[in-house]
Amino acid sequence: MFDYVEESKIENVPKVKTRTVSGRDYFEEVYKIDLEVEAQWLRYGAVEKVNSIEILFNRHAIKPITLLELGCGTGAVIAECQRRGLGDEFTAIDYSREAIGYLKSHSQGIHCIEADITDPNFKLDRCFDVVVLSHVLEHLEEPLNFIQSLVKKICFRYFVAEVPLEDLLFSRIKNLFRDRTHNISGHVHFFTETTFQRLLYSASLEIMDNRRYVPIFSPEIIDFVCRKDDLSRIRTMLKKITSCYLPRFIAPMWARIYYAHYAVLCVPPNE
Repeated sequence: MFDYVEESKIENVPKVKTRTVSGRDYFEEVYKIDLEVEAQWLRYGAVEKVNSIEILFNRHAIKPITLLELGCGTGAVIAECQRRGLGDEFTAIDYSREAIGYLKSHSQGIHCIEADITDPNFKLDRCFDVVVLSHVLEHLEEPLNFIQSLVKKICFRYFVAEVPLEDLLFSRIKNLFRDRTHNISGHVHFFTETTFQRLLYSASLEIMDNRRYVPIFSPEIIDFVCRKDDLSRIRTMLKKITSCYLPRFIAPMWARIYYAHYAVLCVPPNE
């Protein structure tokens, strides 16, 4: 059963990301208007995201000491990594003062840094066993530049990145009748498995392994996110069908034609 969040806390959250608003500005507004609601939603999604990290670690007997998450937001993913013991030392970086402040006040033992990795003056003077980038790249206007900058500025042994796959067959058909950049989630890039792999290879990262899965939420969690996004009853029912009921029965097909999450384990050049 999920934690209760007051209905009154949900009503003022920004509903749509548009072409004229950057992903960064969009989330700054989300964090300022209703930080707790966004943090709760991120906690719901963190479980499967960290499942990806843990599965990829276990497949390759990776036991990191130091783990860094970039674009950590309110820290749901790195806090779950810490809870599961997927490392000993944890560092989290995000540009949002509100999000980093939230993580500091809701965790212990995580080194929190407010910084912009795309800033030319940004650098870290230490190496990390693992860098995690979970559901960040789809929000960036220039994801290749971001990853290339990361490879140059941060020393690491392994890199784990996950994105939603939203450019699949059924989504392409839907997008013939809508502007998909005008969306609730703040996404500006839309991937398939192939285009995401191509992005990583373009940044000279070598892909070791991957996990593709369909996130399946309970009806209660879907009710929460639909209230957060101010969806109608009809759209709420449709979301339950597409995010809960159908994926439970046809997950393999769903992951190929409709929607999935895709995580990869990479190593940097010359590793």
